[in-house]
Amino acid sequence: MKAIQIPYYGGADVLKVVDLDRPVPKDKEVLIQVKAASLNPVDAKIRNGFLKDMITLPLPLVPGWEASGIVTESRLEGVDPGDEVVTRVPFERGGAYAEYMIAGQGQVVPKPRELSFVEAATLPIVAGTAYTLLYMTTPVKAGDRVFLLGASGAIGLYAIQMAKALGATVIGAATADNAGLLRSYGIDQVVDYTDPGFLDAVRDIDLALDFAGGPNQDALAAIVKKDGHIFSTVHPGVHATFISTTGDPEVIKTVLDMAARGEIKARIGKVLPLAQAEEAHRLMDARTAGGKIVLVP
Repeated sequence: MKAIQIPYYGGADVLKVVDLDRPVPKDKEVLIQVKAASLNPVDAKIRNGFLKDMITLPLPLVPGWEASGIVTESRLEGVDPGDEVVTRVPFERGGAYAEYMIAGQGQVVPKPRELSFVEAATLPIVAGTAYTLLYMTTPVKAGDRVFLLGASGAIGLYAIQMAKALGATVIGAATADNAGLLRSYGIDQVVDYTDPGFLDAVRDIDLALDFAGGPNQDALAAIVKKDGHIFSTVHPGVHATFISTTGDPEVIKTVLDMAARGEIKARIGKVLPLAQAEEAHRLMDARTAGGKIVLVP
């Protein structure tokens, strides 16, 4: 089968197309014919070796941790050949940048028929993270004020939709170029973070979410209420608690069902053939795709 490998750490040019034996599922595993594999910023961090002290992964590595496809072999109860599924595998497993991949128990959920393979593949990590933050970690209620740093990113766009559905007032920081995009997703107010005083008019925030990182994270403490909360998906800080998606299959099923009902919508930036993984990573590094990037074998 065709697959993409990271033979050693480096830039996008380290990604190589290789021929590998098709993997064989063990007990409580399934073999999935991949129809779409979604990219995430963490893919580039792993490729560059930035996380090698946190996540131990043997090289060469077939990257990719969320995908959709069709089950071709199953040794997992309740999952049958022919089932259309979505998977979010642990970092230790990977393997989504390939024509076939293995997923284990608790890593496979049914794909709603209302969603395409491409749409479904983009949801587990980013939509799952937004759901975890807004519905589970610090449940948002009607009337809350939610602030998003990096609102125009993949997680931010889902966070806008979910927070608005919960009745919150949502304020987001982004560039002026992205203001129209954010308003199309229902945001209440946009502040331009290229303005040095962009936080001056923002106060009384119940929940601040940092999806961008950088020096602005510490400044969030000044805008949050005394009993408010600050969370970051980028890195912990003096005032921010770090949080990442867990791959909980119930959370993934929930966000897939929300998308199937039209309650949240995916933003697809670029769909490329698997063999163009290097180009896909270059687009992701440049942040010019305008949405999630998806590889199709």
